[in-house]
Amino acid sequence: MYKWKTLVRSLTLKRQFSVSTLQSDHYVQVPDRGLVEVGGEDSIKFLQGLITNHMPLIQSGGDGFYTAFLNPIGRVLYDTFIHPKNVGTTFPHPIYLVECDSRIVSDLIKHMKKYVLRSKVSIIDVSSQYNVWNMWGGNIDNLWWRYQVPNPSATKLPIGSLVLKERIAEIGCKDKRCPYMGLRFILPFDRTPSVPSSFKQLPSEEYKIRRILYGIPEGIDDLPPGSSLPLQSNFDYMRGIDWHKGCYIGQELTFRTYHVGVTRKRIIPVQLVHKDESLPTTLQVERTVNFPLPSPQTGIYASTETLSKKSRPIGNIGSSCHNIALALLNLDKVQDENLAVANERGEVYRVKPFIPDWWPKVDDRDKLE
Repeated sequence: MYKWKTLVRSLTLKRQFSVSTLQSDHYVQVPDRGLVEVGGEDSIKFLQGLITNHMPLIQSGGDGFYTAFLNPIGRVLYDTFIHPKNVGTTFPHPIYLVECDSRIVSDLIKHMKKYVLRSKVSIIDVSSQYNVWNMWGGNIDNLWWRYQVPNPSATKLPIGSLVLKERIAEIGCKDKRCPYMGLRFILPFDRTPSVPSSFKQLPSEEYKIRRILYGIPEGIDDLPPGSSLPLQSNFDYMRGIDWHKGCYIGQELTFRTYHVGVTRKRIIPVQLVHKDESLPTTLQVERTVNFPLPSPQTGIYASTETLSKKSRPIGNIGSSCHNIALALLNLDKVQDENLAVANERGEVYRVKPFIPDWWPKVDDRDKLE
């Protein structure tokens, strides 16, 4: 145990990951997202028993949060955001939008309906009604306040008065998976964000690039249903688990794994280079690079020799773009310089892993609870 914690502490302190916080103001439409509306008087209790986060935190509306649906043996089925639907003349009322990978909307609905029983809930696919947006930059806080306290010296209002200040969207949250992910919000499909002139829209691909650079897994390419454990998928780092809530499906193994304190595999960003090229020292995306990338769940091997012999892989590629990707990888292999992966054509690439700079130090892990 001591040896393993020492290794992880060493990797965390070295912080091999070097990416700018990208403070310039931008926004993108998040690609490939679906939405399921869950409503009814039992919706809070119903979702509470299915997810890793704590529904009472959002039962009165406000910002949404990140969470996961697990199977009974504690493996991730679906990574989601759950957003209170902060609209209606009788709000707060129990209506929530469950945001997920668009490819598994029907599977998520089937999964939830297995547990409805006599609960008074409705479950509806509303993907066609909304789009999901991501916004980042130094001025995002000015777009997300609901109320502001006026300066009493500059107004005639009593001290402590609240003034309504519109924000960019009714539904959404600050994306707390990582300090750099900005705002995540939902608008009707026929609306685009009304933003200050300092914000520029970028292609949707830029969202995927940012997510990979910061080591943020999302969707079934990174989290194939029923395969990964929540801690391997960084849900503990990304504030997707409430460690103090009561029972939910898959809780027992998740709770036990956390308190054992050993997570030997995690999803981290990697950079790919041709096998005859030198490895990079910092993680950088090369947008001009478009070589054929390995498909999701392709095995990563300890060396080109073990790859050619098809020995047991030490990790797997997830989502990828240009020359970067996410990978589920043994942490004790992060410093190896011989890692290799092949695409479907048999072309071999060297793999350079990086530890994200926002990961907590081992001694700070409890602060995420």
